[in-house]
Amino acid sequence: AGLRAKLSLPPEGPLIGCFGRVRPQKGTDVFLDAIGRVFRDVPDAKALVMGRATREHAAYMKQLKATVDHAGLSRRVIFRDEVPIEQLVSHFQALDLYVAPQRWEGFGLTPLEAMACGVPVIATKAGAFEEIVLEGQTGHLVDVEDAMQMAERIGAMLADPQCRDAYAINARKHMLAHFTIEAEAAAITEVYRKLLASD
Repeated sequence: AGLRAKLSLPPEGPLIGCFGRVRPQKGTDVFLDAIGRVFRDVPDAKALVMGRATREHAAYMKQLKATVDHAGLSRRVIFRDEVPIEQLVSHFQALDLYVAPQRWEGFGLTPLEAMACGVPVIATKAGAFEEIVLEGQTGHLVDVEDAMQMAERIGAMLADPQCRDAYAINARKHMLAHFTIEAEAAAITEVYRKLLASD
């Protein structure tokens, strides 16, 4: 509650985040569709959509906000622009759950960033997310563009704080065990060693 107050975020109720550049590829519209369904059953839940839309995607952002306003959810869905990198960790730590709703993705860092901050993740089966998120251990994986399945998973996790807490612990452990920058550097170095040895 103290952290949320410091960040001017709602102090009460579960907070679900979706961070990153706002454009159709990232599936922000799918996230909002899912959240609208969740809100019907979890009246104190809030969502934080944080990220910047480039000029090319300004109309997409405008439509998202209009959809939220039309649904009467403007007090429950918070839109926030990108924050400096030094503030990003605090915003992740303020969440109860992180959602990565991408339609397609290369690697995608935000699920790892959430997990590093001890936040369980629901992600689509896009890019490397199936390698990053351990189904039923650090969070859940859902089909791309399946807002109903996403809503079901979000709702189930919000309804079970004990399970969510266990996933949060597992998420940070998994990230530290497999995705640290040191491990990445070591893996790249090993590739170069093998290449040099084959000459």
